[in-house]
Amino acid sequence: MTSLEPTITQSSQTVNEHSQIQLFHEGLKDLLNLNQYLGEKKIEFLSIETPLPLWLKNFTQAIPVYAVGLHLRREYRHFAMGIRALKLKKCDALLIFEAYNQHLLLLLPLLALTGKEIFIMLHGNQQFAIHSQLKYWGLLYLKLYLKLFKRFKVILLELNDDILPTKVQLPSATKIIIPHPLRNDVFPRLKSGERLTENTSIKIGIVGMIRADKPIGKILEKLQKYLQHHSECELIIGTPFGQKPAYLDQINAQIYDTTKEQDYLQLLQQIDILVIHYDRDRYYYRTSGVISDAASCGCYIIASDYPLIKQQIHYPVTIGSTFTDFDELENLINNAIAHLKTHGQDYHWLWREKRNAESIASLLLPSL
Repeated sequence: MTSLEPTITQSSQTVNEHSQIQLFHEGLKDLLNLNQYLGEKKIEFLSIETPLPLWLKNFTQAIPVYAVGLHLRREYRHFAMGIRALKLKKCDALLIFEAYNQHLLLLLPLLALTGKEIFIMLHGNQQFAIHSQLKYWGLLYLKLYLKLFKRFKVILLELNDDILPTKVQLPSATKIIIPHPLRNDVFPRLKSGERLTENTSIKIGIVGMIRADKPIGKILEKLQKYLQHHSECELIIGTPFGQKPAYLDQINAQIYDTTKEQDYLQLLQQIDILVIHYDRDRYYYRTSGVISDAASCGCYIIASDYPLIKQQIHYPVTIGSTFTDFDELENLINNAIAHLKTHGQDYHWLWREKRNAESIASLLLPSL
């Protein structure tokens, strides 16, 4: 593995009192700074990413069926989140970073007992409810609470849910739409006004977990063909080595282990163009954490053409492009290189302005 220059800058904005909160995706951490911009109002934050009691961990891991053990662990985490909510007295609202439809049974009544404004982030759970009866029932249960308690609101990332089937849409008055927040601990490599030097090699990257909903086979095939005729470019792949497919070792590319968060972010800061493809059934109405991270680091993004991902790339300014056919990749990469040579990462600095905690706070204030 080639070493990377450590260029990550820790933001001085991070709120120390919430530094112990563990999030499913670290790219949401800038929301922990919301209280700086809410005036006299105060939000407390809750996450399901909490350590399990050793007895429960051992018990559930001993269950032969993995899905059953996972379900029990998640049920405990949602219940524990509700208990913590009851203990938070000195605040006006609670923001739930993530909750699963199928585990809301005990959580929602506990949240209702707090008497506070409740904001729940859904992260694609509405889309999952289309294909899962259990998750759909959980969504109906959430809809009931949204109707009974006006203090309950849901936070949707990027776009309204009116692009989904009516049965999984939520009541209009209960929805708050915010952009996926940026990462405040990393920045684009090039400063505003700075450009790539003439002889700089263009680094095209594939980064992230390689799994069924993030297939890379077709992308690799197209990128390898592209590189055969563009010697000024090089291919970089970053993935946790613990799950790295063996076939990657046969690819003509520099491969980096991104198991550690710091290595993952450092790699993104070195990449000029990130190419990423997602399974439609999983990401049609779901934002991408990797895209948010990569954009925060200054990568030009080429990604699957799904509504929320497209919004991530085009709001408030355009920092990439989307594709519906893999045959589009050659032209899109050519356009990306031209963009980088002309504009550098200037647009990425503008992109950050509407995705920070200060901007998002103004969207939440009317509901507080």
